Amino acid sequence: MSPTPCSQSHTVSVQLPDILSSCTSFELRANRHCRSVSQASEAWLRDVGLRLEWRGLKVGLWAALCYPGADLSQLRLTADFLSLLVYSQEDGAGDGKQVFDLISDRLSRVAYKSPAWYMRFHRSMRAYHDANQRLLDYICIPDLETYVDLRRDASGFRMMFHLIEYAGGLNLPERASSHRILKQLTDQACNIMTWSEDALSCAKGVTTTSRPNIVSVLMKERNCSFGSALIHVGTLVKQSADAFLANEHLFDACVDLAMNDDTRRYVKGLRDCIAGTVNWLYETERYLGTKGSEVRAFGWVFVPVLE
Repeated sequence: MSPTPCSQSHTVSVQLPDILSSCTSFELRANRHCRSVSQASEAWLRDVGLRLEWRGLKVGLWAALCYPGADLSQLRLTADFLSLLVYSQEDGAGDGKQVFDLISDRLSRVAYKSPAWYMRFHRSMRAYHDANQRLLDYICIPDLETYVDLRRDASGFRMMFHLIEYAGGLNLPERASSHRILKQLTDQACNIMTWSEDALSCAKGVTTTSRPNIVSVLMKERNCSFGSALIHVGTLVKQSADAFLANEHLFDACVDLAMNDDTRRYVKGLRDCIAGTVNWLYETERYLGTKGSEVRAFGWVFVPVLE
């Protein structure tokens, strides 16, 4: 929604939540193919006509941090997919649904080897498009519970989690993928990543009349200031990280036969996605521009706020 003539804009200095401190329990690892895959992926993106500042976005680094054990071809597909995910979320990028067609042939080859995996992946992709459309259609900011449910799907992170199976050559039993503890771990990983992204994306500006963000939702629902809402987001990230670690302990003690070695490797993959994403948020120029290192160290940003 465009600003109205009565809209008032001002700039505030705020300290972003210390997301990294909440996630110190998640080890950061990097894939050794990072540089070569990043260069090849960026060249491909230019060749197919997707014009963004890919070098500054560092999507190849994101993939390398989230899938540290992937081989060269696996990492290349994940890097290309994450780049298309980023592109589909950019204003003026065109039809977000069609952009994923650029890797449909490679996804089809994966689907041929693992049809059950592809069905889960496709359901998450459909939920991604539907949730984003619903968020765009909102005239007023939704309530917190509604936003949380939609944002998990709209982030695209559920598709990232399916790629853990692909990049690790895993075969999750159906009983495992629907297991209560594993579903909770997946939701909590998604929460950590989405709330972290929402918090850091606020550095580009906040408005209560545009696409909802956890900060603007909290400002409305709790009738609180921008700074207070950011503090609460930091608390939500910490609570989600603690809940993940608690459920991981329950998972490790689980004797259910569905919890095989591949399932445990999947949980390790969730940890990699958490660590990789929260660190990439400070490295990419998508949210903090060239000041990522400064914000990582001190946390302070100047943010334009439109009400």
